[in-house]
Amino acid sequence: MTPVTEEIARKLRKHANDLARAGSNLYRVRAFRSAAIAVMGLQTDVTELVASGGALALESVPGIGKSLATTIAEYVSAISMAA
Repeated sequence: MTPVTEEIARKLRKHANDLARAGSNLYRVRAFRSAAIAVMGLQTDVTELVASGGALALESVPGIGKSLATTIAEYVSAISMAA
């Protein structure tokens, strides 16, 4: 797993924990945790996946829906711009 993929998974887990602490909808908390697991299980680096197909490519990954695909693509973009 690449450092960027690990960072994305960490951000998703952190967001899930923040939502849980705030008493947010359990479905949203589970969705973020599921997306973190899905990202960690990718055979391809998340950066490459986003570069090749954007958020649509992420939507094809089980456990990642449209909204989370957009969020992950934004995370990737932010990390890429910071590097």
